[in-house]
Amino acid sequence: MPRLDAERIALWRALSQSVADVERRLDVGLVAEFGVPLVWFDVLSALQRAGGAERVNRLCDALGEVPSSLSRRIDRMEEAGHVEREHGQADEDRRSVVIVLTRDGRALWRDANVVYRRLLQQHFAAPLTGTDLLAMQRVVGKLRAR
Repeated sequence: MPRLDAERIALWRALSQSVADVERRLDVGLVAEFGVPLVWFDVLSALQRAGGAERVNRLCDALGEVPSSLSRRIDRMEEAGHVEREHGQADEDRRSVVIVLTRDGRALWRDANVVYRRLLQQHFAAPLTGTDLLAMQRVVGKLRAR
């Protein structure tokens, strides 16, 4: 195993700063266009990928969130009309909660996704070559496998 040297520490800091910078730019753009922060868009996207509805525990896993902070975010998103909570049916566990995209939430995701993709292209994908992408996929694969 390679030693944690100054070069690896500097690389970690640069990578962390680069990701934070892109996320900040995405957040600023989404708030400017739709009044929706990136963390809300991430919830809408996770629900969209799940077919429009997902149990809270699976949503937490998909977003890498803890239930308490996600719950507060869902409260605000529900107040805004983007999502709804549905409780388990009689034949299911009544304690289970499913978060469901509303019609407004689907429309917001669809419109915001266009801006998100444009900003991601501009601030992340544009400068990367095919070789860069392959190298990044290899590195991320190694990091996720741990």
